[in-house]
Amino acid sequence: MPESHDVVTPTAFIMGQITISGMGGRGYASEVRVVAQSKGRSTDTLAKSESTYVLLVSPGEWHVTAEVGGVTSEAKRVNLASGQTMEINFHFGRRS
Repeated sequence: MPESHDVVTPTAFIMGQITISGMGGRGYASEVRVVAQSKGRSTDTLAKSESTYVLLVSPGEWHVTAEVGGVTSEAKRVNLASGQTMEINFHFGRRS
């Protein structure tokens, strides 16, 4: 009988809150694209303002950005272990 190997890909999560304020008007959409990149790999998701996003990633170092209406956040670096969840929140616009 052939040998069987189960391949288990460990996973981790990046999640957080999206907040947009004071960016109304032309050129700004309420939809935010959150991107995580690591060693030539990337994953992304779309989220709305005042909502939570979740990215399923493999363990390791990731650089996470968010973009809305042509404005991109500064990259935030995280290093995740298998099963770990990291919270990264993004705020665009004026702070109250």
